Amino acid sequence: MKQREKIPLKEAGPSKRPYGGRPSLREAELLHDRILDAATELFAKHGYGETSIEAIAGHAGIGKLTLYRRFGDKDALFQAVAVRMSEQRRAEMAKIGEGEGSLSDVLTAVGRRLLDIVLSPESIAFHRIVFADAVRLPELCALMYQEIPPDAPTPIRAIFHRFADGGALRVDDVGLLDQQFIQAIVGQSLLQTLLGRPAMSECEREEHVRKAVDLFLYGAAT
Repeated sequence: MKQREKIPLKEAGPSKRPYGGRPSLREAELLHDRILDAATELFAKHGYGETSIEAIAGHAGIGKLTLYRRFGDKDALFQAVAVRMSEQRRAEMAKIGEGEGSLSDVLTAVGRRLLDIVLSPESIAFHRIVFADAVRLPELCALMYQEIPPDAPTPIRAIFHRFADGGALRVDDVGLLDQQFIQAIVGQSLLQTLLGRPAMSECEREEHVRKAVDLFLYGAAT
């Protein structure tokens, strides 16, 4: 008896959802990210006032009503974009902070990446938007620049605690150390860039981070 040929199965593609059916959790997450990606790009490129909900919806490939159902209004969408940027930055800092090396090595790596993030064109654009609309968006400004409670965990505070446990760092006030380290790395550089200073070169950034870390350790290291 002749054996029948096996017909290869087609590769499984994404299952089609019945028209009007409820999207899966994965589909909802992808749509959420697509909207935030589109909003981030347009806000950074055109500013807050010149970016409309219609433009963001079109750029994301969805209807305006879909966007409104998810975020309510443009203020809420902008806040969601800003929160996601902050969370992504914290995740990067946490990963770098877990790396091997001396206290100086780890702080230099974190400082270098922190400076790159804060001085990125996207970050500069969003800082300018927040400063320009501070009066109209007080809740967003309070969220982005709120003082972190002394006992709240942050990636940089986790680094300080890790090396303090090993005896390499004095931690009398971890909140103050956190603020001083961040300000030493990004404070003046961010302000000058916002005021129109030409972008720092790679060599200038390396030198700036090295000096900031050295100065910080001179006062805080054991």
